[in-house]
This record gives sequence, structure tokens and C-alpha cells, in this order.
Amino acid sequence: MSDAAIVLFGSGVGACVVIGGTVLEGTHSSASEWGHTTVHVRGRRCRCGALGCLEAYAGAEALIQRWREAGARLDPGADEETALTALIAAAYPDDPGVAPDPVAVAVLEETAEYLGAGLSDLINLCNPERILLGGWAGLQLAPYIMDSVRRHATSYALRHPAERVVIEPGRLGPDAVTVGAATLPLADFFARGGRRDEPEGEDGVVPERAGWRAAAGLRP
Repeated sequence: MSDAAIVLFGSGVGACVVIGGTVLEGTHSSASEWGHTTVHVRGRRCRCGALGCLEAYAGAEALIQRWREAGARLDPGADEETALTALIAAAYPDDPGVAPDPVAVAVLEETAEYLGAGLSDLINLCNPERILLGGWAGLQLAPYIMDSVRRHATSYALRHPAERVVIEPGRLGPDAVTVGAATLPLADFFARGGRRDEPEGEDGVVPERAGWRAAAGLRP
């Protein structure tokens, strides 16, 4: 898989775009600020200061805030994970005798539509083979909104690339970022052919290390 987008849905939302097996970094390593693409002109103010960013609608912080504005009664001191768990429980109660809270259901459906619309931008711009949804909030919400997200992403995106992209939850769990960071030194090591960085001599030339090549009388 050489073309993909990895979407992290946590307090905010962000994405890493891989094209041809290479991470898209941009001129100053700030490419793929997907959470700050505009999805609503003159919309809600994002914590970045701009209006209408995707993150102002799809991040967990904004999601909980919209639920509060719709009348949800939450402990003011509740953290985001606790509040999101309460939102899911209200929309999808475990007790079959308890009716779903229509406000919570509406907030989650609106979030799924905004997230799907945001994914359609990635589909149209980058034409990825696969989009993976991760992040602590994304993984928590995926069982409940994934089908809706796919439906909205397909409806907003161009038909040809939308029919050829797979959208699914990530498989590395909430530690995906940590696991990915841990692989970077290894990836760099193997990119150098399994060689360590060698100190340069005074003339700027890396001194030859004694090894099997020297022992065999071979030139490096």
C-alpha cells in the first residue's frame, strides 16, 4: 500500500498522507493540516482561530461542546473521554428498555457527516488506496459511526476515486502513534543499509572500518 491517509480523531483531528510510499511533508513539514480545512464558510470558530475548520465540528472537544449546547447535562469537570463515553451511552444505550437520546444521536450523525465530508476532500485531492481511522476518539466511535462516515464520504467525493478507496479503522489501537514513532529509528537505520553513522576524519572523509571486506582484501 503506497498511497494512503491515516486519520487521527482525538481531541482534534489530523491526517498523515502517504503518496508513493513517502509521507507528504510540504516545504516546512506542515503539510496535511487536514483538520484545518474549511468545511463551513463563516462557521464555528476553531481553536486555531479560524472559522469553519473541520476540527471545529469533528474533534472530540467540539463534539462534546455541541452536545452541551444542545442541552446535555454533563459534569463540568468531566474529561473528554468520560464525556464521549456518556454521549455514546446516551445514543446507544445497553439497556434495550431505554430509548436512545435523539439529541445525542443527531450530534453523532452530524459528526459522521462532517467527518465523511472531510474524508471526501482527502479522496479527491490525494486519491488514496486506503484511509485508516485511528485516535482514541476515532476508535471509540468507529463501531457506531463508521458505516455513516463511509456513506457520506462516498456521497461527497468524486465517484471514480470513491469507489476504489477502502475506509476502515486502524488496527494498531490507541498506541498507533507511539508504535509509529518507535519504528522511525529502525526505518532510518535500514535506509542506510544497516550501517551506523560514521564520524568524519579531519579531511571530511569517513575512515574505513576494519571488517570482513578488509579481511578479505576487498575494496569497500
